[in-house]
Amino acid sequence: MKRSESLARLFVPGSYVLTLIQAKADTGAEGLVTITGQKMPPPSKRITLHQKGLKITGARIVRHDKKGDQEFSIARINHLPTFEQVRLHTKETLFPGPYEIIINFSPQPKLESKLPKRKLFPCIDEPSAWSGVQSISTSSIAS
Repeated sequence: MKRSESLARLFVPGSYVLTLIQAKADTGAEGLVTITGQKMPPPSKRITLHQKGLKITGARIVRHDKKGDQEFSIARINHLPTFEQVRLHTKETLFPGPYEIIINFSPQPKLESKLPKRKLFPCIDEPSAWSGVQSISTSSIAS
């Protein structure tokens, strides 16, 4: 993997909620992860997360502040396999503050807890980022 800027300096995760939906027949599974955390300065039009071998099928970004919730539309999703990253681009500027990121993805065929987190679900997969995570919860739903 090529070295890049620490993603934990740009977005500090607070919690992850991971849901795996087991589809009927052989249509595979779908994953949904909800990440809450703080976007750090500077303002930008993207949020970057680690992922490896996952296909992001949809995403939403919601800012929570005293003025209420503001949802940002996703302009494009860029997979960067060389950097093991995915970038969620918006048309509007994302200012520092509290955000919730909801991502639909296709998980790896074999989910093993020994895999690096970025192979299980989109996340900030750096030791410094995991020290501040308050909770990780998972559930599985059969459709």
